[in-house]
Amino acid sequence: MTKDKPKVEIELHPDAWERFERAAEVVGKSPPQHRDSKETKPPRKKEKNDDR
Repeated sequence: MTKDKPKVEIELHPDAWERFERAAEVVGKSPPQHRDSKETKPPRKKEKNDDR
């Protein structure tokens, strides 16, 4: 019932692996790209409950 699909050959550029390695090295050396943090509010002080 299932038909065999013909294999599709993928054609790579001759320098594809070298380009990949170079790009991976550049990304590995770059600093983290996080977004800027928002300004933080000062923490609220807790009121002491002396009803114990």
